[in-house]
Amino acid sequence: MEGNSGGTGGGGGNDVELLCKTLQVEHKLFYFDLKENPRGRYLKISEKTSATRSTIIVPFDGISWFLDLFNYYVNSDKQDVFSKEFQLDSKVFYFDVGENRRGRFLKVSEASVSRNRST
Repeated sequence: MEGNSGGTGGGGGNDVELLCKTLQVEHKLFYFDLKENPRGRYLKISEKTSATRSTIIVPFDGISWFLDLFNYYVNSDKQDVFSKEFQLDSKVFYFDVGENRRGRFLKVSEASVSRNRST
């Protein structure tokens, strides 16, 4: 998971945390924080390893789309999955399937429509 905050979310001091969940998978920690600021609600998803932390920000209006795409990968036959993307407001989210020596994985990244994709 890669990306930078921007758009609805961000590191503003007026952000209120509404819900926070943590999930550990192998050596990684995933943080799911539903937050709200004067511009609206958003879901902040962070992946933390011992050396890095990557974060994406999903605007509230896109959470159901995001979950639908995520479930597509969870429930699809491994040979039938393809990379997908969806645009929401000023962001594009990319869902890419990869594989390395440890197995298959889903890489989720975001980019601003006006900027290049961050990978």
